[in-house]
Amino acid sequence: MLPFINVEPKKHTPKQRASRKTNTDAVEKRPKQSDKLERKGEGSTAVNHIMKQIKNIYRAGNNEPIPYFKLICNPHNFMDSVQNALIISFLVKENLISLENGADGLPQVKLNSHSKESATNESCQAICCLDVELCEKYAKHYNITEPLLKRSETDEN
Repeated sequence: MLPFINVEPKKHTPKQRASRKTNTDAVEKRPKQSDKLERKGEGSTAVNHIMKQIKNIYRAGNNEPIPYFKLICNPHNFMDSVQNALIISFLVKENLISLENGADGLPQVKLNSHSKESATNESCQAICCLDVELCEKYAKHYNITEPLLKRSETDEN
C-alpha cells in the first residue's frame, strides 16, 4: 500500500518577523534618603534606638570618630555584636553615618552632618569577617567590659 501514496514534502515558507522595538534604558535614580527608617516597626525602632546612642557617644567623645569594633562588640553576647553590625550597615546605607579607616588601619564610625546631604551618590561596600574569636580579640584590644550599644527594652522582647 505504501507505493501508491504520493507524498510531497511541505514547502517551507519563511515567516516575516515583526521588527523588535528597542526600549530606551531608564536611568537609575537613588533616593536621597529612603523612607525605611521612618516606618514604624520593631526593626526600624532598633535602628532608630542605635542611631540615638551613636549620636550620644559621638557627642560625648568631642565629635571624634568611634572605632567600629569598639562600637559593635558585645563581650557577653556575640549575637548582639552581629545585630549591631547589621544595624550599622543600615545606617551607612542611609548615609546617616560613614565608615572610614583610622590611623591604626581599623575602621571608624563617623556621624554624617546633614548639611553635606550625600555629596557622593556612589554605592560603597565594605566586607568584614565577623566571628566569636574576632569579637574577643577586639574586646581585649579595646578593653571592653560593657558594650557601648545597649538593646532597647522592645528589642529584648
